[in-house]
Amino acid sequence: MSPRDKHAQHDPSPLLIAVASSPADRLRLAERLEGIAPVLLVADLDELRRLLSTPDEPCA
Repeated sequence: MSPRDKHAQHDPSPLLIAVASSPADRLRLAERLEGIAPVLLVADLDELRRLLSTPDEPCA
């Protein structure tokens, strides 16, 4: 394993989170951002909160 490989394993990848209400907008964003960074596309902030909450935390 090269030093570069070891470095890549320890550095977290950036994650882009985008909120778009319409499926067409989410698809358009996914196409434009493909290959740039991992992308999480959600419909609204409530969906994002549900995804980010832990099982022990109630969603607001």
